[in-house]
Order: sequence, then C-alpha cells, then structure tokens
Amino acid sequence: MKTEILFLSVLAACSARAVTLDVPLQTDPLFADREVSADAALPDAGGAGQGFRVFKLTLAFAASPSNNVQVAFGRDSLPADGALAAEETDFIIGLDCCGEWFLRPRGLTERFAVPAAATNGPHTLTAVVRVDRQGAPVSAAFADGGAPVVFPGLALSPLPEWLDPSRWDILRATVRGPDSPEGSVRASFARDGATVTVR
Repeated sequence: MKTEILFLSVLAACSARAVTLDVPLQTDPLFADREVSADAALPDAGGAGQGFRVFKLTLAFAASPSNNVQVAFGRDSLPADGALAAEETDFIIGLDCCGEWFLRPRGLTERFAVPAAATNGPHTLTAVVRVDRQGAPVSAAFADGGAPVVFPGLALSPLPEWLDPSRWDILRATVRGPDSPEGSVRASFARDGATVTVR
C-alpha cells in the first residue's frame, strides 16, 4: 500500500474550536500479516435534537489485493480503557483481501459483502447515515466511487440498531497486509466535521 489515506468524515455540531489527536500506529507489527491499528475517540454528537443529522464515512486509499483496511465503531465501556474491544464493537466496515467491501455487525457472526469496483489502486467507499430531530437513525446509503452500492442481504428498513451513530464514541482503524503502513492516526475534530487520516 504505497499511499494509504483513510478518511473519516463526520458532519457534526461539535465545538467551534478544533481539536487534533495524534494516535501512533504500532511501528513494528506484532503479527505475521503486519497488522497495525489505532483507536481514536469520536466527537460528542451534542445530544438528541442538537447533535449531527448526517454521519458520513468515507474510506479512501490506494490498496493492492493483499491489503485489508477496516474501521470499527462502538462504545468504549468494557472497560473504558481508550481501546475498542471486539465485544464493544457495533460494526466494522472496510475492504478485505478478496477485493470486497464488507460490513460486520455486532457479534461478528454476520457479514455483508459486495465486490469493490476497483481491484487495485485507488478505492473509495462512502456510507451516509441520516438521523431525525430526536437523534434516531432513519436511513443509510452506500456508494463505491460515487456509484450506489447495495449489500446483498442487508435490510435497511427499519435501520438496524448497530447503524445508530449515537451509540458510538470510539473507532479503531486497522490495516494489514505486506504493504501495511507505518506512522500515526491523526484525528481532527471541528464544528463542521472530523477527519481521521492513516499515513
């Protein structure tokens, strides 16, 4: 993975002042697949009726078929240690080494997948979850490079509980593969959104 950039865009009503977090990635991967990961706290949505109305996630990176890039979302509670454990995870979204975009809901017993438009090089997946004035999620849509994507078997009406942004306060970005990056995760939270970059 020569140029890996992982963007998390959250359209949110946060504080007017920007906050930047730097979370180092493990520079010496501990596993044979060169997995590296980092956790980052999400901005406070501000409460029902006052928080964000649209949660937009964009994964954009250059990858080879050997790479796996994913972001997990959940609530840091078991224990609240600043790291997202599997049992705290609501869902995972990403690209696997088979060239498929995938979603894995809480419990990780289900998997929804669709082939990515690109097989090598630049990849982009966008997920948009809209919420009502009470903060309840009402719709979700996905796009691969701008073209709408449907995950077979995934029912979106009513929207599954695990796609509720109000449940999440932390994310974990994970990359693995022979060309996995070394560096850090930089998360910048501002009034008009948040960006997380994996370099």
